[in-house]
Amino acid sequence: MADAALISVSELNRLVNLSLNRQFPALGLQAEISQITVAASGHWYLTLKDVQASVRAVMFRREAAALTFEPQVGSTVSMNVSVGLYEPRGEFQVRVLNMQPAGAGGLYEALIRLQRKLEAEGLFDPARKRPRPSRLRHVGVVTSLSAAALRDFLVTLRLQAPRLRVTVLASLVQGADAPAQLVAALNRTAELDIDALAVVRGGGSLEDLWAFNDESVVRAVVRQGVHVVSGVGHETDVTLVDYAADHRAATPTAAAAWLAEPDLAHRNRLNTLGRDLRLSIQSLLGTLAQRLDRAQALLPNPRRAVALNRMRLEQAARELASARRHWLADAHRRLERAGDQLQHLGPMAVLGRGYALVTGPNGQVVTHVAAVEPGQALQVVLQDGDLGVRVETLSKAPRF
Repeated sequence: MADAALISVSELNRLVNLSLNRQFPALGLQAEISQITVAASGHWYLTLKDVQASVRAVMFRREAAALTFEPQVGSTVSMNVSVGLYEPRGEFQVRVLNMQPAGAGGLYEALIRLQRKLEAEGLFDPARKRPRPSRLRHVGVVTSLSAAALRDFLVTLRLQAPRLRVTVLASLVQGADAPAQLVAALNRTAELDIDALAVVRGGGSLEDLWAFNDESVVRAVVRQGVHVVSGVGHETDVTLVDYAADHRAATPTAAAAWLAEPDLAHRNRLNTLGRDLRLSIQSLLGTLAQRLDRAQALLPNPRRAVALNRMRLEQAARELASARRHWLADAHRRLERAGDQLQHLGPMAVLGRGYALVTGPNGQVVTHVAAVEPGQALQVVLQDGDLGVRVETLSKAPRF
């Protein structure tokens, strides 16, 4: 390795390109076109294929302008090409020098036959298609969980219809197993309470989108009991699912916008009604304010009536307070007189005038001479104490 000359990657790619140009200066080639991209510069970038392989190709603006027909994806064409390497990326490619139609490609022919068959059955009949509901609460979307199309779809719905519930039905969208998975996902919609369904996928070649041309997938779309919108590929991509769907959107983003329209229109309508209601209320309040001003001009000044009533209340309060004081003073005097009378008539006052209270052995009051006998012990209560006495003599004649 030390003796070998070192070259750069750019030099390596240049040498390989020169070698290919010398060894294959021009070749006749027949292939099927599976993808076409026309750049703003006017150059065409194509993918050419047969049943076993594919190759990238470029057709510069001058050669493309000389074409006498318009190549289509799926067409089989005959062309003269030079073989080389696209040096900046080290990619093998052929340069198309001229091109002639050579009949439709196998995939394209199969697609046309199936389209005619399903169309004859009425599967694409506009009269069969379901209208979009005026109100959507829950939508399903059939696509790959890793697809950029799903992200674009969800972002658009989140921005335009944030209250809309979304259920993702995951499926492959490309490859041999994609049709069976798409049918299984579409069959699951019967288990969901959805109002509409979207089938979305990003752009690609005819082969990339072929699962959406599968007859079983198309029939599964037709069997749906809800409105179906397809957003498969880019605007120039058309599949049989687009024909079978109730509405075709140019892209996954456009499909989300289509489903968001009812909610967006409903919110706009609510905003309009809210604005009209605010204006109506403001107008009504203005009218009522004017009526109130006119009514106030006709009515007496309420402040004067309030002031007069306040004076009356204050006077009544003063009179009530005075009457309460007089009543309390009179009641106090009456209470004092009653107390004096009670004190004058009380037992102690009577005892103080020389009287005594006599009780027998059992505590009963003695009021008659006949109630006692000689020798009986009695209790005599005086003003300042008690006396224990014994009866010696009895006399029924009063002393005074």
